Amino acid sequence: MTYQQAGRVAVIKRIAGWIIFIPALLSTLISLLNFINEHTKTEQGINAVMLDFVHVMVDMVKFNTSFLNVFWYNSPVPALGQGVTTANIVFFIIYWLIFVGLALQASGARMSRQVKHIREGIQDQLILEQAKGAEGRTRPQIEERIVIPRHTILVQYFPLYILPIVIAVVAYFVLKLLGLIAG
Repeated sequence: MTYQQAGRVAVIKRIAGWIIFIPALLSTLISLLNFINEHTKTEQGINAVMLDFVHVMVDMVKFNTSFLNVFWYNSPVPALGQGVTTANIVFFIIYWLIFVGLALQASGARMSRQVKHIREGIQDQLILEQAKGAEGRTRPQIEERIVIPRHTILVQYFPLYILPIVIAVVAYFVLKLLGLIAG
């Protein structure tokens, strides 16, 4: 792949990363808000007063973000403690898409930095070649020798494999602390 093609691929990867990341993040957050809203309706005592505040806040957010109704009505609500259900599978796929989007965006940013560095290197090399006079190489001759390797998002171990697990463990302990998960 030439460096011009790599520049276009970098832009496409960055845009695709954001297009995947933003809806997946919104859907996951709305799913969690719906989960908290559903699983805190039966509390008694002082917890009920605190949770009424949570219900009011969730309802207020839902009311003021009517442009996100697609997510409010279609995001899967996880059913923790019920085993493998369709809602759980879809929720975790959407959750994982957050990190796929981040990895795509990071891969595109890395390729973009490399292309910028190569472009600057070509400019520097052209100055040296012009100093050689007639035997110096031209821009097309320099550019045809440059080959950029393909970048895959699968080698980004931290954002794609480790970070989702770390965040899921932290979320588990937070939900356990709030008493939303029995066990």
